[in-house]
Amino acid sequence: MKIYKARAPMRIGFFGGGTDVSPYAEEYGGKVLNCTINLYVRCMLSPSAEPGLIIRSLDLQEVSRQVSGRAWDGRLPLPQAVLDAIPHLRPAFTPERPGYKITMFSDAPPGSGLGSSSALVVSMLKLLYAVAGESYDPHELAELAYRIERADLGIPGGRQDQYAAVFGGMCVYHFSAGRVIVEPVVMDPTALLELESCLIIGYIGDRQLLRRHLMEDQVQRLVKGDTLRYHDETKAFVDQAARYLRELRIADFGRLLHDAWEVKKAFSPHIAPPIVEEVYALALRHGAWGGKITGAGGGGFMVFACPFDRRLELERALTAAGVVVRPFSFVSHGVQSWAVEAAPSERALTS
Repeated sequence: MKIYKARAPMRIGFFGGGTDVSPYAEEYGGKVLNCTINLYVRCMLSPSAEPGLIIRSLDLQEVSRQVSGRAWDGRLPLPQAVLDAIPHLRPAFTPERPGYKITMFSDAPPGSGLGSSSALVVSMLKLLYAVAGESYDPHELAELAYRIERADLGIPGGRQDQYAAVFGGMCVYHFSAGRVIVEPVVMDPTALLELESCLIIGYIGDRQLLRRHLMEDQVQRLVKGDTLRYHDETKAFVDQAARYLRELRIADFGRLLHDAWEVKKAFSPHIAPPIVEEVYALALRHGAWGGKITGAGGGGFMVFACPFDRRLELERALTAAGVVVRPFSFVSHGVQSWAVEAAPSERALTS
């Protein structure tokens, strides 16, 4: 018996966020620049002493059990929806067979703004395809993850998180009706190292309660035409930012973050509540060129770009203000899976 594992990286969204959300992406074409980082959602499938299938979230401290068919006992809707979405893989996990458990946890809290929900879905899909020994097209995997979150579960949002978790790296994603183009940002590796050395990410608080209302508000304002020009403006920053990276103009990249943040806030008044504005103003006073919320807004993680020699000063100021500064590195890979032989004690569970 093998133990299967998978991990999908989270991402920092730099420019173009919101243009990957319907209906803008289909009607006008969305464009987003983001990069994956070494914070992951991790999953493992292993033998269980209990019959049937058990899903256990270590960080949420929740357990779900498959009762029968699509019936579940427990509150883990995302992994349950993944299993329900791929019925051709489900025969391996019926109660009539030896017990299995899927264990998972995230390196960042829910509502982080780093795309952890999508990384969970992508990580689970990769895990289950590996267990079944089936291949998949990366675009189809990203679209399946998008469908599970947005259609099956009705969670509002765009497409960039699912594609980042699948493809990884620093990429520009072009979104349109029925087509997504993944464009790696070709550059000297020095650019990523230099950018990383000038970036700080920090957790300012949970945005979970605001997320659904925030996304719905943004979509309603777009449909009414109130924010169309702001979406166009934020999309235009993407090509300029990619050019700055290729030219190693990291300070200009950081200042462009500030310009884009000012435009992003016009999407909805809920994007930057007082705590966000206070932390951002603090960062500017301590040397930041610019920064932004890493997700849709309201809270979660913020990212700041600053000169290298002001980095420790800014980290100390943020920490003193209650922001949880988190070390990170860029990664060039997307979702990964692997398998190892179960230890004798684990094999005995299924004998």
